[in-house]
Amino acid sequence: MRTTVTLRDDIYREVKQVAATQGCSVGSVIEDAISLLLARRSEAADTSSHHFPDLPVFTGGGLRPGVDLDSNASLSELLDEGTALDALR
Repeated sequence: MRTTVTLRDDIYREVKQVAATQGCSVGSVIEDAISLLLARRSEAADTSSHHFPDLPVFTGGGLRPGVDLDSNASLSELLDEGTALDALR
């Protein structure tokens, strides 16, 4: 489709320079810029397009028998079990 667009002089000069550098037309540069803007707006409006990074999953043997998760004292005792204090430094 053909249309007329009014651009500021500084923007037109920059678009013309990009077109010359890339070896394409001014219209092509403007079309690409508008396509990028519309895609960005579409992604911002579409919450399902947000990608959340995968969280690491650690597999193991589970909870040790006899561990009481409700007792801070027993957890602290379990964490210090078998480890010399100097080894923690």
